[in-house]
Amino acid sequence: MTALRQEQVDAAQAFANAAIEALRTERGVHAETAVTGVARMAGSFLFHSFGFAQLDVRPGQPVLSDQANERGPQLVSLLGGVLGEIGVTLDRGRLGGDGRANEPLQDLLATQQLLGPAFAAIRARHGLSLPEAADAAAVATAFLMHQCAAVLDPHVAFGLAVYGFAEGSKTMPAGVAL
Repeated sequence: MTALRQEQVDAAQAFANAAIEALRTERGVHAETAVTGVARMAGSFLFHSFGFAQLDVRPGQPVLSDQANERGPQLVSLLGGVLGEIGVTLDRGRLGGDGRANEPLQDLLATQQLLGPAFAAIRARHGLSLPEAADAAAVATAFLMHQCAAVLDPHVAFGLAVYGFAEGSKTMPAGVAL
């Protein structure tokens, strides 16, 4: 597992708290939206670290890259390692499957616009580089999965997180500075 600095762990908790605060409604927090949203932000931090901001591509369009193909799986591995450390055991045979019943309530661009400013401030406050912030957001995703385990099966949440990492790291982001 990737070695994390204390600043990253602290930022991970702050990311999780910021997501809960931003996504809370009178009915509570939609677990699928929270888990997917924070995972998308991890991917978005990665995307910004690749230096593609000046591409002539509209927000929401795919941007495929070797960087995302190499770095994205590292987020998945970090997520799995942290889940194991905090007591969430996953059965590989139960991963995957049809998650359409567990869709987040927001799309990628709406997620970035809602969470981006708070996440950027947290990244700056903790002095994290974009790749370090991506790792911290992956850890925050694990924290949320643990916290939501009573209402969202961790196997389903893992699939949502993996998709969120890929979506965030391979899609031209909304015009939010991270």
